[in-house]
Amino acid sequence: MIIIIKTRHKNQLLIKAMAVLSLIIMFWLYYGHMSEKFQEQTNNLKTELHKTIVKKEEDKSINIEKTIYKESVIIVNLLKQKNIQAIKIVKDKLFIVCDFTTDIEPLLIRYGVGAMIKNSKFNIKIAIDLKTIVENKYES
Repeated sequence: MIIIIKTRHKNQLLIKAMAVLSLIIMFWLYYGHMSEKFQEQTNNLKTELHKTIVKKEEDKSINIEKTIYKESVIIVNLLKQKNIQAIKIVKDKLFIVCDFTTDIEPLLIRYGVGAMIKNSKFNIKIAIDLKTIVENKYES
């Protein structure tokens, strides 16, 4: 019977340990690099998403502003421009001040109960809720 005893050399053990250690370091550096890259991509996506949301909100506000402006022009045309004394927007209402002799029947037909009217000796004050104007335009 022959018995062979193999002895490991310290150099071979050191080389294997260095190889395993270098693999671990290499994977750790790769993981760090890729996590930075993915973090950068997610930050870019977040900024792009934020920009598109802001742009959509701006577009929506511009469309609402145009709608209110067009509706106020229609109101002025319905009441005849020479009869209008003042028109302004305060908070969420469109206020119109017109002469006492103004025919407000077309405005009552268009807005019905939504137009709040106050008569005085010198003028007629009309308040229309902007929410109803915008809702009516977006429904049709």
